Amino acid sequence: MSELSCTVRRVGDLESRTEEYEMSYAVEGMPPHELRVKYQAARAYEINASLDAAVGAARAAISDAGLQGPTDEALYQFAWRTIQSGKYERGEPLTSRLEL
Repeated sequence: MSELSCTVRRVGDLESRTEEYEMSYAVEGMPPHELRVKYQAARAYEINASLDAAVGAARAAISDAGLQGPTDEALYQFAWRTIQSGKYERGEPLTSRLEL
């Protein structure tokens, strides 16, 4: 079974109210799709725009591998959980995986 991997790393000022992350989506051996997202936690529209960009990168990685992926809702949840997991890693990369 194929997997979508997402590596996230928090960048910028770790004490700031603005959160910034580098994200990379890849499917087994395919080139990764990288993006940088930035939002303030108090601004839902910024969070939603960041998640939209993350889902777009995930869809592109899945498409490049010639696979069908999960629903957008599942990809939104995967992106959000991955970002939240990497939030307190002090800038260290964290990788999560989702079976396709």
